[in-house]
Amino acid sequence: MEKAKTINLGTLAKKYGTVAAFIVICIFFSLSTDVFLTRSNILTVLRQISMLAILGGGLTVVMITGRIDLSIGYGTSLLGIFCAALMVDFGISMPVAVLLTLLGGALIGLLNGTLIAYGGVPDFICTLGTGFLLSGINQAYTEGHPISGLPDSFDAFGNMSFLGIPTMIFILAFWLLIIAVVLSKTRFGRHTYAIGGNKEAALMSGVNVKSNSMWGFVFCGIGMAITALVLTSRMGSAHVTAADSYQMQAIATVYLGATAFKEGEPNLAGTLLGALILGVLKNGMTLMNISYYYQDIAQGVVILLAVIITSLQRNRKK
Repeated sequence: MEKAKTINLGTLAKKYGTVAAFIVICIFFSLSTDVFLTRSNILTVLRQISMLAILGGGLTVVMITGRIDLSIGYGTSLLGIFCAALMVDFGISMPVAVLLTLLGGALIGLLNGTLIAYGGVPDFICTLGTGFLLSGINQAYTEGHPISGLPDSFDAFGNMSFLGIPTMIFILAFWLLIIAVVLSKTRFGRHTYAIGGNKEAALMSGVNVKSNSMWGFVFCGIGMAITALVLTSRMGSAHVTAADSYQMQAIATVYLGATAFKEGEPNLAGTLLGALILGVLKNGMTLMNISYYYQDIAQGVVILLAVIITSLQRNRKK
């Protein structure tokens, strides 16, 4: 009986230890500052993590299969420029520009997925090369200059609120809901988890590993496009390197989330939790007037711990 209780407690700690740590962090900041738990600050945190969580949601689908995408930051920056250029430089209406941007994101994902799944190019090298390619195209077209003068309707898109809640939070919720349904209710989702669990076993079971892997990158590309739309609208202009910094943050978010719920495996709920942890850390330390370099140190420590814990959990499973 005692052994069973120990095993249960150990399993709970592995699955929900990160959740407990998040709660402790929230309690600490709520006791350290009077405004942390206010409605306005909670909405501020959710708004700040929205773009990171949207990008991380698409990346989660790729990382479940055991692959990675290092082009997400550069791709998102390019798609923001692409959307702005369509409306400002070519006079295309906002709805059409938005649809073309989503299509552009899907095509970037399709390019990565095809080269990796069917071309046999290692995901690390392929997506890194694609990222540099996209960044180069971005720089060549803009010559480093931002694109401003966006339609007022597009500027409002990322700054509106509904029932007092910023629209980007609804966009995040809708995107994560789509991914959650796809991963849990479709054959593609089941096969995606099967590939991540054991690629060879999935192949022997009749799973089309190449096709599923490719479509995972397409999801990631669509996540880039949605992030680009929200970010560009939020900023009121498109900047050449607007989303470059999101690249490593999104990867860190997925790794951090892998320490929760599924013991070392990327999962959507964990990714959202990872984004919340990083967002709360930054917000709470800012409210406490802690210098930015200490904030970087704290986030770096959290990310390193997440990678170490994830690696240990995966090694135990093997």
